[in-house]
Amino acid sequence: MTRHRRPPAPVERIVPGLERIRAALAEAGNPERTFQAIHVAGTNGKGSTSVVAASILGQLPGARVGLYTSPHLLSPTERIRIDGHPIPGRELDRLIRRAGALSVETGPGTGEPLSWFEQMTYAAFCWFGKKKVPLAVLETGLGGRWDATTACRPVVTVVTTIGIDHVAWLGHTIKAIAAEKAGIFKPGVPVVLGRIGRAARAVLSARAQDTGSPVWELGRDFGHEPAGHRKIRIRLPGLSIPPIWLKLAGAFQYDNAAVGCAAAWWYAVIAGISPDRFSTAAVKGLSEVSWPGRLSPLPGKGNRGTWVDGAHNPDGARMLANEIVSGEAFAGKRPVVALWSMLSDKDIAGFIRQMSPAVDHWVAYPLQHDRAAPLTTLTGACRRVRASFESAVDFGEAWQLARARAGSEGVVIVCGSLVAVADAYSERVGHL
Repeated sequence: MTRHRRPPAPVERIVPGLERIRAALAEAGNPERTFQAIHVAGTNGKGSTSVVAASILGQLPGARVGLYTSPHLLSPTERIRIDGHPIPGRELDRLIRRAGALSVETGPGTGEPLSWFEQMTYAAFCWFGKKKVPLAVLETGLGGRWDATTACRPVVTVVTTIGIDHVAWLGHTIKAIAAEKAGIFKPGVPVVLGRIGRAARAVLSARAQDTGSPVWELGRDFGHEPAGHRKIRIRLPGLSIPPIWLKLAGAFQYDNAAVGCAAAWWYAVIAGISPDRFSTAAVKGLSEVSWPGRLSPLPGKGNRGTWVDGAHNPDGARMLANEIVSGEAFAGKRPVVALWSMLSDKDIAGFIRQMSPAVDHWVAYPLQHDRAAPLTTLTGACRRVRASFESAVDFGEAWQLARARAGSEGVVIVCGSLVAVADAYSERVGHL
């Protein structure tokens, strides 16, 4: 099979503050003011929730919906979509060149270019503005308060989950991380909350009260219940959606489906869309939505028995382990082999502790990324939990080892980072 190697990921800088992106957007004529936004933050599930909301609203008659997500798997054009269609590569290149040339004042006598994520956000907002998109669903890249997407003007804001991740930038406690996520709340703008723990909920609720934002919370104001094989019924304030078969695999996606549906419903209420029209759109949108790299079988000839999941923190690992142990996709399939790698700024020990009870064997390899964890760090984590493991120099060798270990009766799960998932797609599939 021909390998499709991805170009190296750009080296990212995290620079707090919204001054640069706001100044850059002002130079472009403030495209962020030309569309309404559903703004989505959270530790896990924000990408799935965003694509759910966009898929539902895109089914409304005459609707045109933008979608901005991150990171990408194979091409940066995946991040910016209108009605499911990615931005043309030449247009993205043009906008990135324009953004890269900007030097924005951030203080007296200082100026620096936009970061990579700020450039992508600039490109997304300019593209949505140029194409006259009335609504865009925007996934935060990191945190919320200082995230470049926070320059938008939201009509609904969402926080999916709160867990420990990105501690160097967001803080080492749940309360500190929740405060950063709550930074997307705007005065009077409705808030949708997913499955949030008590400590984080207190922070988010206090912030919503300060901003005068009404709140819908999963499990209190809306929810979901089983309605048959891979089917759920979603209950919303003032509306119940008929049973829906989800293409998205994994029980954790039921929460994301409900939260995305609630966010879309709140927008529909504000926009004056009738319950019947919305219900029809919700059934169609939820049944069609897909999200590559999130607990899905790896397509392509020769990849049978291989799954991919972008879980990269302990909470994500816990949800993935639950699916391996009790989910129907993995029922009776043994051994389970984790083809695994991570970035160095992640909680590697926490990830492997959560996953180890569900995994029979680990195959570690180093990512081709500026923040890749050294192979010795990955194998050391395996040793500390006394896991069965072996190591490889790259994804190709790791693939051969993992498939040999799994055999015809077992399953391989590529996990630990979306960069690892991207390796699986680029080397084994070549496309999304």
